[in-house]
Amino acid sequence: MLRDVVVPYLHDLGEAWARGEVTIAQEHFASNVVRGRLLGLARGWGEGSGPHALLACPPREQHDLGLIAFGLALRNRGWRITYLGQDTPVFTLEQEARELDPDRVVVAASAPERLDDVLLDLAKLAAAAPLVIAGAGASRELAGRAGAALLDGDPVSGAERLTRDLRAGARSRP
Repeated sequence: MLRDVVVPYLHDLGEAWARGEVTIAQEHFASNVVRGRLLGLARGWGEGSGPHALLACPPREQHDLGLIAFGLALRNRGWRITYLGQDTPVFTLEQEARELDPDRVVVAASAPERLDDVLLDLAKLAAAAPLVIAGAGASRELAGRAGAALLDGDPVSGAERLTRDLRAGARSRP
């Protein structure tokens, strides 16, 4: 459902907004309906004994639906999820990573400047925990500069790849 319905719908909604076919109000309303449904499915996603992922969006990033979908896809593969959500200071994320010791920290952004603006902080985070950057704003070049791994593609494929990579390398750095 995530790969075939939710993610394509959100992409189409964003494109329709960019073309001026839907208003900001309509886009916000639809996005909030989807967010509510997805978060309803996320109940209990921090429970269990599988690998642990810490998920967040960087400062000024409000687009978190792809990250929520990614967290659901990870949860369906046995992961435990700690979700910090939109607009998370990297310092806070680093503190939580040190305290929780997750198998992976995933930071997702819709625009490259969201990650570029905090590049030094991301590099510091990557030195403390296995960091992955994702979303339309992530690139191989940004990941390299931050000392992070890149997770590209749709949220479900990304969850499959992260799970496979973790199994292959245990807790080694991405």
